[in-house]
Amino acid sequence: MSEFFISVIIMLVAARVLGEVAQRMKQPALVGELFAGVLIGPSLLGLVHVDTSLKVITDLGVFFLMFLTGLEMHPNEIKKAGKKALLLSTVAFFVPFLAGTGMSHLLGLDLIMSLFIGLTLAITAVPVSAVVLMEFNLLKSKLGSTVMTAGVINDILSLVVLAIILQMAANPDQELDYGNIGFSVVKIAAFVGGIFLLDFILGKTKHFLPRAMTPWFEKLKTREASFGILLVSAIGLSLIAEQVGLHFVIGTFFAGLVIYRELIGKENFERVSGIFSAITFGFLAPIFFAFIGIELNIYSIADHLPLFAILLGVAIGGKVGGGFIGAKLAGFSKSESKTIGYLMNNRGMVELVIATIGLEAGLIDVGMFSVIVAVGFITTIMSPIMARSSLRRSQETPS
Repeated sequence: MSEFFISVIIMLVAARVLGEVAQRMKQPALVGELFAGVLIGPSLLGLVHVDTSLKVITDLGVFFLMFLTGLEMHPNEIKKAGKKALLLSTVAFFVPFLAGTGMSHLLGLDLIMSLFIGLTLAITAVPVSAVVLMEFNLLKSKLGSTVMTAGVINDILSLVVLAIILQMAANPDQELDYGNIGFSVVKIAAFVGGIFLLDFILGKTKHFLPRAMTPWFEKLKTREASFGILLVSAIGLSLIAEQVGLHFVIGTFFAGLVIYRELIGKENFERVSGIFSAITFGFLAPIFFAFIGIELNIYSIADHLPLFAILLGVAIGGKVGGGFIGAKLAGFSKSESKTIGYLMNNRGMVELVIATIGLEAGLIDVGMFSVIVAVGFITTIMSPIMARSSLRRSQETPS
């Protein structure tokens, strides 16, 4: 336990200091927090190494971050962004996916590995996008809602494609089991549909349900009982999401989304939201972003530099280009489309999770795993920097 707490203290202090430096340089704090992980990780000082206990606390950081993001948004914002986000996500997913798969195959990799690498390049990390949008005060804007919704759809697409690739790898000489794939899609659709059905029911009862629930919350004598109740609800939906084949963060996001300010009373909501915000940004989020930097080991990619450079170029060009094209097709202006393309160009924790699955399944080796992690780290660093620059230029351009 002492080693664990020492690692946490080192991560938190380094992330806080470099996060402050980044903000003083007019960059998002997460840029400094990512570099903090590289500094204290095996690439440089070697003060902190990845282990199971650190992965648990970073998963907790993602959980709190996605729940807080859901609390900050409203289902109506997701619904309004629905068609545009679907178009954006589809283009922004398949352009880098096909480009990455094709390039990997041209470089002599087999089909399964090429498909897997293409998948890792097509991912957008919703937690990273959420932090960037919060820092830019864009989370509740049309652009922010579209990016967040597209990111969730992107995650769902990536998990469906991952299931297909794993099935192909397990049975290379057999045809795909379309029945199993179809069943997985139906389960995912039922979960998402159930969330919006719950939102519909809550919307229809918003005139009398808050009046019934608010006094009940106010009568609770246990300290911060409201916080505990919402936390249990979020964990429950996250577990259901995992049971239907989704990543737990999607369930967490939707859990926050369906909890209305009016449902538990404005005062209760603001107090609980404040607690979640303090825990997330004061403690867990800096550790989460530092952990991404720690995962990067620059020595492991030394023997794969040409491949790394090619895949990094494909990742950036495919994702930014796909995001730009998708946003333009969805009706956004040129400057907005550029910003959306940059915001979609981050991978972070989701890519690490999928890369780890691929490593454990034997789809990639350790060297390729390191290349994928490095691509994810650099694109996650680039995303907020490029988005901030794009936003500043668009604000300076006369209308």
